Amino acid sequence: MDPSLANTTLRPPVLDGTNYSLWKVKIRFHIKSIDERAWQRVLSGWSPPRRIDEDGDSLIKSESNWTTDEVQISNYNSKALNAIFSSVDTNMFRLITNCVSAKDAWDILQRHCEGSESVRRTRLRIVTSKFEMMRMEEFENILEYDRRLRKIANEAFSRGIQSWRSHLQ
Repeated sequence: MDPSLANTTLRPPVLDGTNYSLWKVKIRFHIKSIDERAWQRVLSGWSPPRRIDEDGDSLIKSESNWTTDEVQISNYNSKALNAIFSSVDTNMFRLITNCVSAKDAWDILQRHCEGSESVRRTRLRIVTSKFEMMRMEEFENILEYDRRLRKIANEAFSRGIQSWRSHLQ
């Protein structure tokens, strides 16, 4: 093994409840580095495969009866869920301990750390106001100003810049 790679262990960031916006960006790419399809399970969810019995009722299949595809999709969910479980502190883990779906765990952490949709919109408006009010100070050099500007841009991105304009209307 190349010695320069010895310290590049895939170690997820740890969410402690105060660093959600940074954690969200880092864990997304951590899960994607495990497997892109694991990240797809976070986005689209997973539930145990079901079968229809002779009475027409939908029942959860026994794992021994899962198809190869069902096992593979479950494995992607397990990889993503393990990455999330491994990247939260004890208090955050208590919120998601009973989750079997990576999407469910993700959604619970998002609601807990970011709040409701209206709270997220308000926070995004605050970031927008910070940007609109930003001016270069007399004592600042361009690098310091750039650092402050990037901090606001990163905050906006982590809060959903993709839908920034729709949230402000």
